[in-house]
Amino acid sequence: MSSKIVSEVLGANARYASQFGDKGRLQLPPARRFAVLTCMDARIDPAQSLGLSEGDAHVIRNAGGRASDPRKCPSA
Repeated sequence: MSSKIVSEVLGANARYASQFGDKGRLQLPPARRFAVLTCMDARIDPAQSLGLSEGDAHVIRNAGGRASDPRKCPSA
């Protein structure tokens, strides 16, 4: 990984952390009591595409954005 990219990401994180403010006081579970399962595709911004703000929902990202019902999966 390029040291330039690492520096950019670390700088962005420092700016984000410095402006976090009262968001650390957000309650759990999420305010909207909602979870989103979506693909880990880097082109997708789940919060922006669904109109979510920090603290609104749990966002779970995985390959394909799929989940299996454990009651229907064969036991190992």
